[in-house]
Amino acid sequence: MKKDHVKFPLQSEQASSSQQYKLAVWHRSRGMTGEALLCFEKALSLDKTNPPSKDTSFDEPMCWLEYGRLLRQLGRDYEAGMAFRECLKTKRYITEALIEIGMFLGLSGMRDADIRIQLTAIASEFAEDAALPVAEALWALGAFSAAAELYASLGTTARSMERNQAHYILCLIYINRFKEALSLLSRKAMHHDRVLLTTSRHMIRAAEAANLCKWCLHGINGGGIGMPALSRYEALETAKTAIALGKVDEALAILSSPTEHEYNELIYTLYKQGYRELAASRISEMECLPLYDRSQISLDLCFIAAEIEYDKGNFEQAASIFEAIYTTDPNHSTARFGAASCCLQQTKASLMARLENTIVGTDLFHQIERYLDNISRALHILNITDWHTRWTPAQMRNHGAASAVVLH
Repeated sequence: MKKDHVKFPLQSEQASSSQQYKLAVWHRSRGMTGEALLCFEKALSLDKTNPPSKDTSFDEPMCWLEYGRLLRQLGRDYEAGMAFRECLKTKRYITEALIEIGMFLGLSGMRDADIRIQLTAIASEFAEDAALPVAEALWALGAFSAAAELYASLGTTARSMERNQAHYILCLIYINRFKEALSLLSRKAMHHDRVLLTTSRHMIRAAEAANLCKWCLHGINGGGIGMPALSRYEALETAKTAIALGKVDEALAILSSPTEHEYNELIYTLYKQGYRELAASRISEMECLPLYDRSQISLDLCFIAAEIEYDKGNFEQAASIFEAIYTTDPNHSTARFGAASCCLQQTKASLMARLENTIVGTDLFHQIERYLDNISRALHILNITDWHTRWTPAQMRNHGAASAVVLH
């Protein structure tokens, strides 16, 4: 959305909450957080003073939710929490608001069982039946044991809903209750091709989830008691499902002696499922990256290798990998965004060093500050293109995880 497209209606509709909200979103997308905050606040203030029918297009609960997210981004945690509570009062976006509150609680060091108690207490203030939204929030946060308990407590109707049943089964696998998960997966109504979850470009199907349960229960000898012999493709998909469900060591046992292509797919899956350090370790052990191989998995592997270097602050090395990717595939737009981000980061670092040696208050000092402000905004605009991998709260729990099995 262009700024002019927002500002023109504002000239003729000064007291519009929806237009103030749109302008807030535009400012935030450009990294202008102060301006965005003021617009969110004005939108909410106008909504209180105007009759409900004045601006029917304004989504007040969403405004409270986005306002809270921006406050959290600015480190104003208490105010953010209050904004999320205001969202809950409207009885809309309940799960989303609970996830935000749950993230606060998790960062404070609170255990999952206590997060469940806290979220249940908060949700009960605003919803008659808090079990389902709290279960969904705990699922999103990666608190799978606590989520499983709540999913199990749901009434027959709610528990039989496809989404809830799928999440419950996957929770059981996460927490190693394989017999119960397999029992649910083996029901006649559960078709083997049914997709339980799509996560980071990988589809977790009932068939692979069942294979994983059988492997975890019976190991390689499971074939004699119901586990089918797997083709290489089936073994690869089951191994990727195992990684997605927190069973990294099992994944590497299911697909023993992977080919180079399979090896790259496993590393890529590790990274996309949040196992950032583990994937980085495996990439560092490779003799060289497949920089000029046009296959999709080679491009993907090189891209995450560049991301890893970028996150370490090795912008020159990251840029060289990004450039090799779009040289190989000129249509790889995210690699171009990554390279541009590297260039901006290098320029920012250079200007920061120069600023430290410049007399405060001089014209040159203010000029460098303006350049830095423009670079920060440019980086923000690049970041909202989502060129860099974004992990869910549950996947972020895997960042520092390590495996005892060496991937060969």
